[in-house]
Amino acid sequence: MRITNGSKQEKDQAHTFSKIEKVDASHEMIKKHLIKGQKLELTKDNPNIDQIQIGLGWDLAGQPIDLDTQVFLLNEEDKLLSPNHLIYYHQQQSLDGAVRHLGDHQVGGGYRDNEMIIMQLSRVSPDIHKIVVTATIHDAHERKHHFGQVTNAYVHLTDQISQQEICTFQLTEDYSYCTSIICAQLIRDKEEWKIIATGQGTTLDLHDLCRIYGFTS
Repeated sequence: MRITNGSKQEKDQAHTFSKIEKVDASHEMIKKHLIKGQKLELTKDNPNIDQIQIGLGWDLAGQPIDLDTQVFLLNEEDKLLSPNHLIYYHQQQSLDGAVRHLGDHQVGGGYRDNEMIIMQLSRVSPDIHKIVVTATIHDAHERKHHFGQVTNAYVHLTDQISQQEICTFQLTEDYSYCTSIICAQLIRDKEEWKIIATGQGTTLDLHDLCRIYGFTS
């Protein structure tokens, strides 16, 4: 008795389905890895998503450098409504409870996000139309530190409930002599949110960014 592994037609069908699955997986991977300037329809493409986690990770090329993440909650005019609308390591939760900063990480490196921000989109106050995520170097000008001394930096967005990756934005541009990066922006369009991979390097510090967004101490 001869044992066979199925007909040629069955093998061809299996091969075709395998190719389709690989193509679909490839498309999914491309979708998740954003490039500078690219937009992603966050809630339209992920209709069940509400709680998200934004992580920043980096490695060091040499001496220790302390990176900090900030979240600017802006109105329709791209301005802070008050000092309480800046979320960072000294002010870790927004007034509406929608945004939380999980604390300062002063070293970097490792296999996990070094600093994390959690957001619940449904709780964001209706007067907030844009959420800007930035990264700065602590005391950069005094210590002569810049992002050219940092490697493998990225922004990573995850569904906090399912822990499924939504997108990653590798900060691969040459940011030598930049002391801050406007990493990403979440923009509200009626009831939907989209994310833009901004990746804009600047020579500003946190105080300068605050002035740009309408807050002076």
